[in-house]
Amino acid sequence: MNIFSEVKEHLTARQAAEYYGLKVKRNGNACCPFHDDKHPSMKIDKNYHCFACGVGGDAVDYVSRMFGLSQYDAALKLIEDFTLPVEVRGNIELNIQEKERIHREKEERERIAHIKERFEKWCSQTIDRLRNCILEIDDVNHFLIGKPPDIIFSEDYAQMLHAEPVINYWLDILCMGEVSERQELFLKDRKKVEEIAGRVCAGRKRIMGCSRGSA
Repeated sequence: MNIFSEVKEHLTARQAAEYYGLKVKRNGNACCPFHDDKHPSMKIDKNYHCFACGVGGDAVDYVSRMFGLSQYDAALKLIEDFTLPVEVRGNIELNIQEKERIHREKEERERIAHIKERFEKWCSQTIDRLRNCILEIDDVNHFLIGKPPDIIFSEDYAQMLHAEPVINYWLDILCMGEVSERQELFLKDRKKVEEIAGRVCAGRKRIMGCSRGSA
């Protein structure tokens, strides 16, 4: 039996998680510590699984993910912290399968971290851009006061007015929505967000340029 199997025989994922500070309800539900989880989306007992971000595994995997350790170092930490009766030899040679598994898990953690970083960056940049769009629409609203009807009733202005409630809806999701709602917006509508934001910006330039030209 290898070191990982021995550790898992002594500890469940729930025991390890609670030891390191996770608050678990009686039914085994908990807020996932691996994403911005405001409502319990993790189920944890012998193993753990988050139904929101998809991570999961055993006690060793939990500690590895929580502290950014290799699987082997996570096992050693559990042995030390829980004083487990597991013999640890100074130079344990991991077999090929274990090395490959550790390598795959490391790559998966890095992939998830990269996606999370890209997602958070997009959310922040998109909030700024959409707030800018609202300011641009306000600029046009004030700028068109007293302007000729052919400018006020232009296609550009109609599109901007149509876009405003949609933009406010997206801002509500990005600023106050659940993680799952922000993720859905990122996955399904980010191209649409770019198109509408670009349309608002271009429309503002055309309207205000036309207004200046006719003044």
